Amino acid sequence: MLIDMHSHSDGDVTFIEEQQRAHIATILNATTRAEFHFNEQYAGSQQVLSYGVHPWETQRQPMDEQLLSQVAIIGEIGLDTVWTDVPLSVQRPVFLQQLHLANDLQRPVILHTKGCESEILNDINELPDLTVLVHWYSSAKLQAAYIARPNSYFSIGPDVLTDEVLQTFAQKVPLSQLFIESDGLESFQWVLKRDVHINEYAGLLQQVYQKVADLRAMSVTQLEAQIEKNWQHLFS
Repeated sequence: MLIDMHSHSDGDVTFIEEQQRAHIATILNATTRAEFHFNEQYAGSQQVLSYGVHPWETQRQPMDEQLLSQVAIIGEIGLDTVWTDVPLSVQRPVFLQQLHLANDLQRPVILHTKGCESEILNDINELPDLTVLVHWYSSAKLQAAYIARPNSYFSIGPDVLTDEVLQTFAQKVPLSQLFIESDGLESFQWVLKRDVHINEYAGLLQQVYQKVADLRAMSVTQLEAQIEKNWQHLFS
């Protein structure tokens, strides 16, 4: 069974249906309440729903604390100084409120760390019992420090096909902390610099698995089994 640890439907029901057709288990992320309720309408039994106010949305979206308390995993949440012009003074209070709520509720969180790796590491180190999934970590710095933190998992995205920094990181992450993600169809389009049709999704995800397996000098079957074990452990 393939597991796509971090995906976005982007409001496209055909993406959700393709995951079901290909028997791909996933966390379907929602960055708004509307996106969550859309995903909820179509998700199957192997599609875990998450919700969290993404750093890009912190000026536009109110935080729904009741919805945060209902989901099995909170996110993605975090901080970003690279891909958004939303000030950190706006992002940070929303991030910290969600982070501490997750800690109080004993829920895992999915972290977006772009350009703020040091600051977020300091924040999560103050909450050592909090389980975190750091998605698509792409910084050359602090890799060892993130890996060493207890209760931490990492999902490797499509950029591992082309990015040497991510390839190095994929080799460093202990197998018991490792996942694979797509980050949605648009991320494959961004990495491959071309349009990607929905019927390519499962094959491209398989390519990411194959690349990571090659980097780890193991078979895809072994990698799939380990990631399924990690999935079961995370949600146990």
